[in-house]
Amino acid sequence: MNTTGHLIALLLPLLLASCLQSEAQSVTERTEGFVTVGDGVRIYYVEKGSGPDVLVAPAALYLEPFLLDDLSENRRVIFYDPRNRGQSDSADLSSVSLDRQIADLEELRAELGLEKMMLLGWSSYGLEMAVYAMRYPERVTRLVQISPLAPAASILEQFGDSRGQQSDRFAIEALDQRANEGEFDETPEEYCRLRSALTIPTEFVNADLAKRVPDDCQYPNEWPIHRSPYFRAFYSTFGDFDWRHELKNLNIPRLIIHGREDRIPLEGAKAWVEGYKDARLIILSPSGHFPFIEQEAVVLEAIDTFLDGDWPQNARGIQSDND
Repeated sequence: MNTTGHLIALLLPLLLASCLQSEAQSVTERTEGFVTVGDGVRIYYVEKGSGPDVLVAPAALYLEPFLLDDLSENRRVIFYDPRNRGQSDSADLSSVSLDRQIADLEELRAELGLEKMMLLGWSSYGLEMAVYAMRYPERVTRLVQISPLAPAASILEQFGDSRGQQSDRFAIEALDQRANEGEFDETPEEYCRLRSALTIPTEFVNADLAKRVPDDCQYPNEWPIHRSPYFRAFYSTFGDFDWRHELKNLNIPRLIIHGREDRIPLEGAKAWVEGYKDARLIILSPSGHFPFIEQEAVVLEAIDTFLDGDWPQNARGIQSDND
């Protein structure tokens, strides 16, 4: 064999390995885009990873920095921003509702060619993902709910929702008054950041960790002048809700993760679990409304274990009083 032949023989395995490595990287690299749903609104999504198992979750703005890389090592993970949130389009508030956002997820699923998926929902989206699973049980294989809103309005009425009670109410009112007088008309992003500095730390046990919350004020959807009307429109469509009856027919494994110090009542998290053999609860402390920040490693391990088909060791079922 001549010198050229020897070089080719030596280099060919390296070239093949390099090609295979590049192909693997192209499969797992982070990509993003938009899906246009039926009424013309563009829904932003970001994804990473590959494989037959797919995890889908709203609130990309908040979840992606903490969950995307680790959870996508063994599966495909897709995070998206609901309409009027994050990088998705701002739609007319008349189109904002629980039903419309569930329809948006169904259109996103179909557009991305997903036959079945696992779902993850944080905060009010914990309830929303459960309602989607109730309506489309054939599409959902597993459900993770982090700091979820209670499954019934009566639970909130009974135990309350103390979010904001630890905020400096007078400082917030003074800031809002300045905004109402037009001080921030030209600088709404500044107003957003000043207000967040007063409210977000109260969602944590360790207020210093509030600095890790992604800067949502970079997106106009998250400015108070837009976000507050969105939430009023969204929650007004919930009515006097009680999803516990429909929940009895949802026969998929469900993992609920809730911070003991979260001011969304723990009784609501327990209600998602109590009496259901396929549902288990993890209570974390210290942790407020952002357990994926305050207890990041524990939450990642628990979710990863659950999505792989096992129950985390610290997950517990709750027997019903009637059992």
